[in-house]
Amino acid sequence: MKLDPSLNPQQLEAVRTLDGPLLVLAGAGTGKTRVITCRIAQLIHEGTAPENILAVTFTNKAAREMRERVAGLLDPIVARKVTIGTFHAFCARLLRRHIQRLGYSQRFAISSSSYQLGLIRSLMSELGYSGEGHDPQAVQARISLAKNALLTPADLGESATLPQERETAAVYALYETRMRNMDMLDFDDLLVLVLRLWTRFPEVLKEHQQQYRYLLVDEYQDTNIVQFRLVASLAGKSANLCVVGDDDQSIYGWRGATLDNILHFDEHFPKAKVIRLEQNYRSTEIILEAANSIIRQNPNRHKKRLWSRLGRGGKLYAVRTHDEEEEAGTVANLVRELHQTEGRPYADFAVLYRSNHQSRLFEEKFREARLPYTIVGSHSFYERKEILDAISLLQSVWNPKDDLALLRILNVPPRGLGDKSIERLRDLKRITSLPLQQLLIDDLFLEELPGASSGNVRRFADCLQRHRAAFLQSGGLAGRIEAFLHECGYLDGLAKMYKPREDALNRLENLHEFINAAADLENRLGADVSLGDFLERFALMDDNDRREKGSGDEDGVVLTTVHAAKGLEFPVVIIVGMEHGLFPHQQAVEEQRLDEERRLFYVAVTRARQALYLTHSEQRKVRGTPQRRRPSAFLEELPAELLEERTADNLFTPATQEAAAGFLARMKAEFKAKSKPATERRP
Repeated sequence: MKLDPSLNPQQLEAVRTLDGPLLVLAGAGTGKTRVITCRIAQLIHEGTAPENILAVTFTNKAAREMRERVAGLLDPIVARKVTIGTFHAFCARLLRRHIQRLGYSQRFAISSSSYQLGLIRSLMSELGYSGEGHDPQAVQARISLAKNALLTPADLGESATLPQERETAAVYALYETRMRNMDMLDFDDLLVLVLRLWTRFPEVLKEHQQQYRYLLVDEYQDTNIVQFRLVASLAGKSANLCVVGDDDQSIYGWRGATLDNILHFDEHFPKAKVIRLEQNYRSTEIILEAANSIIRQNPNRHKKRLWSRLGRGGKLYAVRTHDEEEEAGTVANLVRELHQTEGRPYADFAVLYRSNHQSRLFEEKFREARLPYTIVGSHSFYERKEILDAISLLQSVWNPKDDLALLRILNVPPRGLGDKSIERLRDLKRITSLPLQQLLIDDLFLEELPGASSGNVRRFADCLQRHRAAFLQSGGLAGRIEAFLHECGYLDGLAKMYKPREDALNRLENLHEFINAAADLENRLGADVSLGDFLERFALMDDNDRREKGSGDEDGVVLTTVHAAKGLEFPVVIIVGMEHGLFPHQQAVEEQRLDEERRLFYVAVTRARQALYLTHSEQRKVRGTPQRRRPSAFLEELPAELLEERTADNLFTPATQEAAAGFLARMKAEFKAKSKPATERRP
């Protein structure tokens, strides 16, 4: 096998260092995916069986890209034998084989984040934690952080000193019980339970150590305590472990990522080799000099200096506007001007903001200017109500212990069950601890319902049971889903639930597309694909899978948070809201977490390939009241010689304006020529 001739000396060294622990410090845009995929090909070339290689990363998008690149380097049949996926997907597959040892069934369900939140909200109400001062989202986040730190509800209760900590411990304990009773796992459980499995059953760990003799981990700077323990356990004494990451791009501390994992890799794995990748293949020299000057302000990091052979490039622009409305209008004008004068497609542009709420004005201004845009990480196809209803119906079929899914669709479409009937069902649940589906057909409950409602509920329960048996058969998954949605009354009930008729028809089209997704999965994975596989596919989706069009043009300007932009790159990047309290965020300022905010700014800057604009406003409305704003301290950390300061009024030079006028004149002439009658256009 010939190695890619474009590999630089450091990349080549990383590809050829196959045995023992290896840390590859891969700066932004330095070709880390190329190194990982070439390393997999090199391992196989030197005699390692593809089944003995495991590569894990953090997003489905990154895993797909890795699989495609490996397939391009190897025989596709060989490439398919390499295990490549996210941490969560790998652990889910492993648990399907072994989770019965921990007391769960192999048909366990995986809950979505919104599902978890709904359950936590319900449990908090049950425990009397409702109303002002009780935030279900905060409790959800604290439970997740506890699991990532391998803390049990008892651990949390023992260390609790504040009321909110005691509240979280109580909810956490009940949450764990309910989830287990429903045979359900959340995302954190997928990792924690694999670690528990390996700890309690060392023979299972040994089996996996023998299978996965070479381990590669992408985005290592984003690993948490559980992921570190998983990696260290699987690597074992041989430690044929290659981790690739960049401590300067560690931006997920708020959700449990542990920077120490990458900073102290050589302490965790003695005799580890460290290779630095510093040649950037993405950005101009000026953009990289700006990035280097920013990140060197952080004291706790591996030293790196990005450099490039892509030319000097133009200066960065710091643009001051009067308020947030002028800022959004100026950005829209900038995109239009550069589209017209430089011929750039709209997809060349990205507008990056620190917080989601900032997107509203940019969306409004882009609509007014008729500029196409795409929002990354917004509500997706799979978060539409009719799709969530369909998923809940299918979850109720697949997992008869899933109480929350059943409650969501018990009266959808209407089956004559009022609030009192549903509350009675909840009471029976509290008394008996039995699954709601079992209570649904209990005579004690049915006798209390009016005759028509009782009949509807019986028919629905029978439908669930009958189709549960049908879904155990192989083949025809899409057809079985459609038949079930018809028989349970959902497809036919859309016309009654939604008015006008066009709304119901649009939702029906979405459901047909949902059924098509099942057919696509069956085509890819074969006739043996199960309903559980189909539901797991949705459960394991991440934010990078949720890219939603904002105005009907897939080639539009990208609007996204900086967090969601990680892993992406654009010729022109516009970072907005560069103000104290916004970027860096006020909470980070108060908690003295500026290092991570600076890393986030570094990530934003290194998304740009050719041009970078930074905007800030003199005043901005806060809770409806205009307030004076200070420019971000991060702007002051940029070398003055790399920066041009402009206002909204002088952002466009006379030459730019003249070019734009010429472009518009040509467009008008072309339009006029096309508007002439055909006889006038003939020679």
